[in-house]
Amino acid sequence: MNTARRFVLGLGALLLAACAPVETTAEQPMNNVEIRLNRGVCYGFCPDYTVTINGDGQVRYEGRRFVDAVCERTSSIPREDVARLVARFDEINFDQLQDAYRARVTDLPTYTVTLTRDGRTKTVVDYGGTGAGMPETVRELQDEIDRVAGTAQWVLRDGQPVRTPPAH
Repeated sequence: MNTARRFVLGLGALLLAACAPVETTAEQPMNNVEIRLNRGVCYGFCPDYTVTINGDGQVRYEGRRFVDAVCERTSSIPREDVARLVARFDEINFDQLQDAYRARVTDLPTYTVTLTRDGRTKTVVDYGGTGAGMPETVRELQDEIDRVAGTAQWVLRDGQPVRTPPAH
């Protein structure tokens, strides 16, 4: 095969490889990833807990008040789910968001989302944030973190919000 033909075939293969879709699964390095969602108290019955997901899919929950499980719990999720969550952070340009969105009101819960990746940490504080210009996509991300981590199993009691301490 002549040199020009090999060059054209090699170039074609290179172009095909460059156009191949990039996988956002567990093949991405997730060992230096930690996602944390803290939901804080309000002047009412707001669930008060923290859930942390690491790159290996380990979920750590710490329930404090107005949750069914006032304790620590652990579980695990597939690494692919962690990779999809990280991709969601990138989709909403999490790194470019303000550090805090605070509405000028009282009695709201404070939600804090933190992404640590490759030694860098970005935190966004939401205190009535959509009323202070925070994109709705951040609230959707908070809910997605809860859904993927499975926090409802510890937060809700019989599928309902908790209004009283757990019975012993």
